[in-house]
Amino acid sequence: MAKKLVIVESPKKAKEIQKFLGKDYLVKATVGHFKDLPEKEMGVDLKTFEPSFVIKSPKHKKMLSEIKKLAKDKEVYIATDPDREGYAIGYFMYEELKKKAKDIKRAEFHEITEKHIKEVIKNAPEFEKTNFGLFNAFLGRRVGDRVVGYTLSPNASKEIGGRFSVGRVQSPAVRLVVEREKEIKEFKPTPYYVLTVFLEKDSFKFTAGYEKAKIEDKEKAEKIFEEIKPEKKAKVVKVEKKEVKQKPKPPFTTSTLQQAASSNLKFAPEKTMMLAQDLFESGLITYHRTDSVRISKEAVAGIRDFIKNEFGSEYLPTRARTYKSKNTQADAHEAIRITNFVNLEKQKNLIKQKGLTDDHFKLLKLIYERTIASQMQDAIFERTTAVFEIKKHKFKTTGSILKFEGYKKVYMEEENEQGEKQLLPPLEKGEVVDKIDQKLEEKWTKPPARYSEATLIKKLEELGIGRPSTYASIMKTIKDRGYVIKQGMSLVPTENAFHLIDYLDKHYKWVIDYDFTKRMEEFLDFVEQNKKNWKEFVKELYEKSTNRKTKAISKKMLNYALDLAKKHNRDISDILDNPEELSKFIEAHKETKPSEKQIAYAKSLAEKTGIELPEDVLEDKEKIKKWINKAKKEAMKTYQLSEKQKALLIKTDKNS
Repeated sequence: MAKKLVIVESPKKAKEIQKFLGKDYLVKATVGHFKDLPEKEMGVDLKTFEPSFVIKSPKHKKMLSEIKKLAKDKEVYIATDPDREGYAIGYFMYEELKKKAKDIKRAEFHEITEKHIKEVIKNAPEFEKTNFGLFNAFLGRRVGDRVVGYTLSPNASKEIGGRFSVGRVQSPAVRLVVEREKEIKEFKPTPYYVLTVFLEKDSFKFTAGYEKAKIEDKEKAEKIFEEIKPEKKAKVVKVEKKEVKQKPKPPFTTSTLQQAASSNLKFAPEKTMMLAQDLFESGLITYHRTDSVRISKEAVAGIRDFIKNEFGSEYLPTRARTYKSKNTQADAHEAIRITNFVNLEKQKNLIKQKGLTDDHFKLLKLIYERTIASQMQDAIFERTTAVFEIKKHKFKTTGSILKFEGYKKVYMEEENEQGEKQLLPPLEKGEVVDKIDQKLEEKWTKPPARYSEATLIKKLEELGIGRPSTYASIMKTIKDRGYVIKQGMSLVPTENAFHLIDYLDKHYKWVIDYDFTKRMEEFLDFVEQNKKNWKEFVKELYEKSTNRKTKAISKKMLNYALDLAKKHNRDISDILDNPEELSKFIEAHKETKPSEKQIAYAKSLAEKTGIELPEDVLEDKEKIKKWINKAKKEAMKTYQLSEKQKALLIKTDKNS
């Protein structure tokens, strides 16, 4: 019988750790969060802000009962993930076991490797001596988000008309996408002109552009073009050669990993996090929720040995590179890095041994490249800039030659960062080269690009909105709720997104205020450091959510009331400014039967998904709305739909 009990979240991680710890230990999994706020009610006392957490499911109830029996009079190690969410699961378990277990300790695994796990278990502190501020920060976020969502979502749904959800972090993200779309729609393109000359020296052809890259005046551009047209030569008036060194980027944080996986591999952030979770639990990478760029000294030594043996000492800087995180707190953790310092072929074999997929390997390869590159020599370029004169007009060209690839031998992400890739012939000041042609192009200024998931995450991080553990869920939520749809890699806001942001801007501006959201995130950081009280956080959100005296009458609500009045031959001119009376009138006279469009949409959904559509649902407007919502969620979740099909599903629902 095992003498010690170790508790983690995931059964996969439990299995991996069990191998390392042997028969004296029993490793059990909670299967994620086993306690949460109730699904269908607020679950928060709005006077004291005390939450009522419940066991999530019968499966979790059974698991808890089993763990309680196993923990009796045993030494217990709570080894849930090393972040707020992981600590919260651990704290709930500590509360359940503290009167049963002989002793409870806290183990934080940052990588699932034998040496690390045994070391952490050996030095694990008593749970009572750990930072309870992590749990309080979790409470602030969970309870605060519940209060905002449960207070404002019904208001938005009722007043705009339809189903709307409001979130403390998701709504500012939607605002960013909406504002960018407005910028694009309002953008007025203006013409500019680009003048290029084609030059040749000793049969070596190359190009140079007019010194002012963009000429805004058409007449001026045409005048220069005509003036240089007869000229057959160009004089070199300046040559500048410069050695340019390019340093590697630091190792990945959660945010930069999601951005790189989105740009390079076309993975959605939630997919990246799911794959990273598997890689972590299989012992192939360090913990994947972090905003640190630091790597442990031991790991740096391992990486440097690998570089020397695999690529040669010329690829190794004299001193190890060190990277510092933006906030000092982050450095308690490590960056996301590989745990086995072996080449790609061996990394691939490890993936196969663990029974993982090609997509897991693609992500591991990205992490491997960034980890190794971060400790390699600079890439060295020779950059030549030459200026030519033709009829007193200056033209400029730049060419770069890669002299030493350095870290680019492993990681080639920023291919074009060193300027133009064109090669130039040897050029000397004062010499004359042939001008063989010239070209004048009219171009138009372009609107700002739509956000992709990668650039939206980057923007949220810049604004201080969200944390490593939340970026993927923000992206997933705004897509699932039908506020954005993906077109290629771009995020496009739906009509509902515009309606929601207009509504919040008028009535609850604070929810979509970037600075306020950032301050709230910082407040939670202070809670984690035991410098602030989580209830103050919730109290401020609650007061702001309920501090609106009058409820607006939306255009949709007004039009609906007027249609009903016409249908029932009623005069409602005396209550058009009274939201309460108008609501009562709508409630008393509203149509209870579903529209033909709704019935047709529900039937097509039932046909596509195989979900039962009872007869009574087809007779009741409210019932059919609920059924459609449930079926749509099921279709989104269960069936392998493309982004285009999902967009169509959302659009059809909106029009029905």
